[in-house]
Amino acid sequence: MALTPSATRYLLAIYQLSDGGHAVRSVDVAQELSVARASVVKMLHRLVADGLIQKEYYGNIQLTPAGIREANRIYTLFAILEHFFSNSLQVSEESAKQDAISCLCFLSEESLEQLTLLSLPEEGKVPLPSLLIE
Repeated sequence: MALTPSATRYLLAIYQLSDGGHAVRSVDVAQELSVARASVVKMLHRLVADGLIQKEYYGNIQLTPAGIREANRIYTLFAILEHFFSNSLQVSEESAKQDAISCLCFLSEESLEQLTLLSLPEEGKVPLPSLLIE
């Protein structure tokens, strides 16, 4: 599923805020991403239409099974890239986080796979589909 950079950021934020599947409030997403609540509402409608989240009218947000799978995939790549940037390249924690998100949003799947494999220790290298939780 090809998500826009903005949808990727929102899905990652919802996943991290849900901490294992808990419901998330839209105001928390707005605070996490430093965006207006109106922007969150607009993106949530798109994520609902894509089948990635469920949201009750004025209610909490829950990831769907498809949303959990996609968020797991995104978060796994994000965590590996963030670790690579902060530990191998010695960039600040905030830069590592922002750079990892940028890579997720703008690099091709092929480039992401190669960068991810490059960042893993030799004994940890496995084909990317095996690495990601489906």
